[in-house]
Amino acid sequence: MAVRIRSLVSSGPLLVPLVRGGTLRLSPGRVSGELDDVEVLDNAKVEKLRAMRLIDVEPVEEEKPRRAAKRTAEPDTEQEK
Repeated sequence: MAVRIRSLVSSGPLLVPLVRGGTLRLSPGRVSGELDDVEVLDNAKVEKLRAMRLIDVEPVEEEKPRRAAKRTAEPDTEQEK
């Protein structure tokens, strides 16, 4: 499942350490791209930032495939002569 991280700070950049060793830099009010949930699960630093209300972790909803609309046959209105 993918997640996004939203910065809730009002000024200055925010650095979010990720599990795999990378760091995510977010400007105030910005949302990250999609991340694997592994990056934030059991991540004490992410939990601390959430507890301090500096970030919000949002699940990414998977788009469901659209179902094709059923077409009904329209009656032929023209009569053959």
